[in-house]
Amino acid sequence: MRKYIFMLIVISCLTACTVGGSDDSEYGEGLLPAGTPAPDFTISDGTSGGTATLGGMRGSYVLLEFWASWCPDCRSVTTAVKSFHDTFAPRGLVMVGVSFDDDAGQWLTYIADNGMDWIQHREEKPWRESAVATAYSIRWIPTFYLIAPDGTVDFATVDASEMSDTLAVRLP
Repeated sequence: MRKYIFMLIVISCLTACTVGGSDDSEYGEGLLPAGTPAPDFTISDGTSGGTATLGGMRGSYVLLEFWASWCPDCRSVTTAVKSFHDTFAPRGLVMVGVSFDDDAGQWLTYIADNGMDWIQHREEKPWRESAVATAYSIRWIPTFYLIAPDGTVDFATVDASEMSDTLAVRLP
């Protein structure tokens, strides 16, 4: 009996990073296509207290990572995301983490413990109520969007390795 309870808990944790359906055939589908104007939003950097708008970052490639510290899939790609920052920020990439953490303390601790030294924004609404999540068609986390310097979506994926390949082409 304990074995089955443990398995249910593990399955629950693994599916916790999906919103709006569990059909694996839809995984990663429905993201904004390339060329779509990137929806603007105000970014309040919870780690420094500053604010900015996505539109104000035009002229640079911007990588948006939608994530949460409680999400096992997000945790599994933290090292890769840090590598994006270390490799591509010196080449002009601006990174913005958009978190769906409801616990600010847990979120800030995860950021500090993992050296995530780029802009970190926390939505203060549940994932399903977030206007930003709706605007970007977020159904899974992590989800990555590369915004082109002209403010349009360049590339969107739920796969960190696909984003790494795209960044290597866009910011050689």
